[in-house]
Amino acid sequence: MATPLRYKLWALILYLPCIVSAETVRLATVDWPPFFGEQLPKGGFVTEIARQAFKREGHHMDLVFIPWKRAMYSAQKGDHHGLFGCWINSEVQGLFDVSREIMASGDGHFLALEGSNNSNLRPEDLIGKRIGIVRGYAVSETLGALFDSGKVIRVEVSRIKQLLDMIQWPDRIDLMLENALVARHVFQHHYPYRSYNLEVVGKDYVDGGLYICWSKNNAKSKNFRITFDRAIAAMRQDGTLDRIRAEFNIHNQITKPPASPLRPINYSE
Repeated sequence: MATPLRYKLWALILYLPCIVSAETVRLATVDWPPFFGEQLPKGGFVTEIARQAFKREGHHMDLVFIPWKRAMYSAQKGDHHGLFGCWINSEVQGLFDVSREIMASGDGHFLALEGSNNSNLRPEDLIGKRIGIVRGYAVSETLGALFDSGKVIRVEVSRIKQLLDMIQWPDRIDLMLENALVARHVFQHHYPYRSYNLEVVGKDYVDGGLYICWSKNNAKSKNFRITFDRAIAAMRQDGTLDRIRAEFNIHNQITKPPASPLRPINYSE
């Protein structure tokens, strides 16, 4: 039997608020594979997490990849609703309204060759060691002070690939500081026929949670922040975050940032 016209009209009226409220969330960021990147499948697993979060709330996400300083400036002005995948510190919290929820962890890990007999290292355990680090990489106040004092030797380079080469030789560096997922991604890109032979042996005291830093100069950003936090919390509870990470073959990603001194990531490269 055909559905009466009045019921069709009533259903349409109920559906209209969903149509009217659907908006495009404009965010800016930089390439940082494998977390997010313009050439990655679906833009990377963190991009997919955010996309699904906004979809739950009836919104579409428009993510643009531009140089980090320009992305930060655009979000501050309000031209974009927010800065995607930011690390936080007191300065960033003064400039933006930071999401309560994180999409993934971009923590900096101490990496060593497999079988190095190192484990659970903290910055204060590194005295006397040579640590390879990309110039400008964010470090905790504790590690920064150890570098400045000379108790831990900082070996700076301009590219992650240089660290991956140096750590293969015992007389160059003892450990390298880099996110484990990023190090593996770069290694597999440059050496697709070699077995990855690094392991995580500790981490720095930096909150590497990947947040969205929402603009204080865009009237819609506050509501987007509320809906984003609500959606991410629900996705964590119902297993959606785990399913997306599994789809991208991403494992052992924490879902809450550690309590630690905060300094922002450097995306200058």
